[in-house]
Amino acid sequence: MPDTSRRKFFALTGLALAGVAAAGCSSSGMPWSGGEDVALDRAVDGARTLVAYFSLPLTDDPNGMNEDEANSTHVVDGQVLGNTQFVAQLIQARLGADIFRIETVEPLPLDFGVLEQQALREQESGARPELKALIPNLADYDAVFIGYPIYWYDMPMPVYTFLEKHDFGGKAVIPFTTHGGSRLSGTVEIIADKLANSTVVSDAFTISRDDMNDAESEVRSWLAGMV
Repeated sequence: MPDTSRRKFFALTGLALAGVAAAGCSSSGMPWSGGEDVALDRAVDGARTLVAYFSLPLTDDPNGMNEDEANSTHVVDGQVLGNTQFVAQLIQARLGADIFRIETVEPLPLDFGVLEQQALREQESGARPELKALIPNLADYDAVFIGYPIYWYDMPMPVYTFLEKHDFGGKAVIPFTTHGGSRLSGTVEIIADKLANSTVVSDAFTISRDDMNDAESEVRSWLAGMV
């Protein structure tokens, strides 16, 4: 597959949309403002917090990975995790939160070239892939972390399905992303627009797939800033 195609799909050009990628801060220069103070109190109460994520590792075999498989995964004690999956588990463990994986009814292709073309077609058509399951007890949570990789400078379309199939009214929503160069790529604003009746925290977490070895310390520092 041409390198340019890979760069487009995983946003390797280093795109950082103004206002979001600049340290993820509010216009006041502080990471939290207004209703977000309450949102943070909710987020650090792990008993009332859920970490939901979409992640697609291209293999579960830690041996002999090709470049695309290695880019999509992080190996921990011989176990292959998707990059976003790994970050989600770090947040869950740090807060003592519950966790939920966003999965589609139709299995997604694990061949990189096929996956990127399917993702692009879904984005261009505004597809809403059907999910295997929805959160049955969303009312039990005050705060929901939502994690996803960046596909074609946007959220994967199953994440749109997830957002639209649940009522997040009155909840704190904290996005986090993994990426190949485009950081948040404007997705925090998209989520805030879709979830107008919730408090979407602007200081979303984002980490490059090239920095996954630093993810534990980065997540710890990010969460520490919430209290």
